[in-house]
Amino acid sequence: MTNEQGQDSPQGEFDRRDFLRLGAAIGIGAILSPDAAAARSRQSAPAGPDILHGLRSRKEVAITFHGAGPLHIANSIFHEVANAHAGISVLAVGTWLKENPSMAKVILNAGYDLGNHTMTHPVLTQLPLSKVEKEIKECAALLKKLTGSQGNWFRPSGTIRSTSTIRTAAGRAGYHNCISYDVDSLDYTNQSEHATAKTVAKLVKPGSIIGMHLGYPNTVKAIPLILAHLHKLGLKPVTLTELLRK
Repeated sequence: MTNEQGQDSPQGEFDRRDFLRLGAAIGIGAILSPDAAAARSRQSAPAGPDILHGLRSRKEVAITFHGAGPLHIANSIFHEVANAHAGISVLAVGTWLKENPSMAKVILNAGYDLGNHTMTHPVLTQLPLSKVEKEIKECAALLKKLTGSQGNWFRPSGTIRSTSTIRTAAGRAGYHNCISYDVDSLDYTNQSEHATAKTVAKLVKPGSIIGMHLGYPNTVKAIPLILAHLHKLGLKPVTLTELLRK
């Protein structure tokens, strides 16, 4: 940091006169400490590239769920997962959590990850930046209200891959990446549980992120088949937090 004469300020920081001058010019409340400025810069930076999978060298996978749908179906899925001592991640739609706020604690108390899948689940690629940002931030605020944290993970709605607009909005909301997946289970097509399990078995690899949904009855039946196949392959189902650890 240099002063007005181009000389280095003590220890490379603003001195008291610098703060007074800038405070008079723009209002002292607008001045951020270097740490605060860095934190704000990190938060407002666009999210990084989409995360499709974890390290291929790890014998782990992450089963991720679109968080919405009838509670009895969601609870049945959680029951099957718990019986297998597996980890999962739920990217929740805000309106679903708003209607069923107790589910946030149910998910976290089970040891699963809870993340952001926008507030109303629109097709984000069809919206301008301001509306994309609103969707993400509203869900983040609800997550924080219900759990004390907005969660580490964000998945765009209505698209498998993010765009520069989505990544900008996600970064402004405090998310560092957008979570995608390399295995689409196709459970939302209402195919049979055997077809869903076969789809996953065909595509899954070490480090895979599997995309599934809480709202479909056949998904409940598919989960035991998928978990059994993963066990046979020696692949452990873990949360996103575990899969993507450094």
